Amino acid sequence: MRKEFCRYIFPAMFSFMLTGIYSIVDGIFVGNAVGDNGLAAINIVWPLAALIISLGTGIGMGTSVIVSLNRGAGNEKKAKQAEGNAFFLILVGTLVLALALGLLHSFLLRIMGAEGIIFTYCRQYIQVLLWGSIAQISATALLPLIRNHGASIFAMIAMALGCITNIALDWVFVFELSLGIRGAAFATVCGQILTLALCIGFFAKKSRRDVIHYLKPNSGLIRSILKVGASPFGLTYLPSITIIFMNLQTLKYGGTPAVSAYAILAYILSFMELLIQGISDGSQPLLSLSRGGGKIKELKTYRKWMFLLALGFGAVSGIVTVALKDQIPVLFGGSQEAAVYIADSALPIGIALLLYGFSKPAISYFYAINQTTPSSIMVYGEVALTVGLIYLLPLALGLMGVWYTMPLVQLLLSLIGLFFLKRQPIQDLPKISEQVTEA
Repeated sequence: MRKEFCRYIFPAMFSFMLTGIYSIVDGIFVGNAVGDNGLAAINIVWPLAALIISLGTGIGMGTSVIVSLNRGAGNEKKAKQAEGNAFFLILVGTLVLALALGLLHSFLLRIMGAEGIIFTYCRQYIQVLLWGSIAQISATALLPLIRNHGASIFAMIAMALGCITNIALDWVFVFELSLGIRGAAFATVCGQILTLALCIGFFAKKSRRDVIHYLKPNSGLIRSILKVGASPFGLTYLPSITIIFMNLQTLKYGGTPAVSAYAILAYILSFMELLIQGISDGSQPLLSLSRGGGKIKELKTYRKWMFLLALGFGAVSGIVTVALKDQIPVLFGGSQEAAVYIADSALPIGIALLLYGFSKPAISYFYAINQTTPSSIMVYGEVALTVGLIYLLPLALGLMGVWYTMPLVQLLLSLIGLFFLKRQPIQDLPKISEQVTEA
C-alpha cells in the first residue's frame, strides 16, 4: 500500500509544485518589469482568471471521483461513460464561460476595484487568457483523468513541460519583447497548450480511444459529476473570492503598497496550497477506489497518510514563510513600504499555512468518498466566514485584522472538518448511491 500511495502522491505533488513555481515566476517577472501596479493588477484580475482553471478542476475532479467509485465497484462501463461525458462538459463549459467573461470582464473588474493604469493592466491580462481558455480548461480537466488511469508520471510530465515552457516564455515575452503583463498571460496560455497537446496524445492511443463511444450526454452522470465537482471547483476558486475582499480591505487600511504586499503573499499562499492540493488530488483515486470497493482498512490507511503528509508540509511552509519574511519582498521586486507590510503579516500567514494542512485535505477527502455535503459546507462556508470576519476584525485591529482573518477562518474550518470526521466514522459510511454506480 505504501508503494502505491507514493506512486500516486509524489508525481501529483511535483506537478502542483511546478505549477506553483511558475505562478511565482509570473509574479517575479511582472513585479520586476512593471512594479507594484503590475502585481496589484494580477491580484485584482485573478478571481476572473481563476474561474477558467477552477472550471477545469471541477469537471476533472468530479469526473475522476465518479470514475474511481465505479471502477472500485466493478462497473467499468459506467466509468467509461462518465469519462466520455467529461469531454462534453469541457466543451460546453468553455463556451459558456468564455462568452460570459468576454461580455462582462470590464464591468466586473471595476466592481473589484480596478481603476486607471491598474484597470488597463487587468484587461490586458484577462483578454489574452480568454483567447486561450479552451486550452486551460481542457488541460486542467484531463490531468485528473490521466492520473485515474494510473499514469501519474505522465500527468506530471505533461504538467512539468507546460510549466517549463511558461517560465521560459515569461522571460521572452515580458523582458525580451517588452510585452509586460500581457506577455505573462501569453506565456501562461502557451504552456497550457503544450500540456493539452500531451493530454490529447494520451487519450489518442488505441487502448484509450474507446472513450469516444461514450460522448453522448447522460443526464444522471452529468448531475453526479457536477454534484461532486462543485466541491473541487469551490476549493480551487473560492480563495479567489477571498482575494477580492482582501484587496478591498488592504486597499482601505493600507493603500496600494498593502495591496502589493498581499499580492506577493498570495503567491506564497497559492504555492503552498498547490502543494497540499497535490497531496489531496494524488490521494483521490486511491480513496475513491477503496470507497467504491468497500475496502475500509485501505481507506483508513490512505486517509491517515494523506493528513500526516499535508500537515507536515503545512507546518514547514508556515515556518519558512516567517523565517524568510525579509527576503520575500526583495525576490518579487516589492517596494520598501510593501516590505514593511509583509514583515507585519508573516506570522498570521504562517499560522494559516499550518492550518491549510488539515482543512484543505479534509475537504478533498469528503468529496473523494462521495460525501458532498460536508465538503460543500466547508468550501462555501469559507467564503461566508471570510466575508464576515474581514469586515469585523479590522474594526478593532486595523490592517492586522485583515491579516488575522485568514488563520481564524482556517481554524474554524478545521474544527468543522474535525466535527464531520468524528460524526461519520468510516465503518458507518452509507452505501454508494445507485445513481453513481448503476449501469
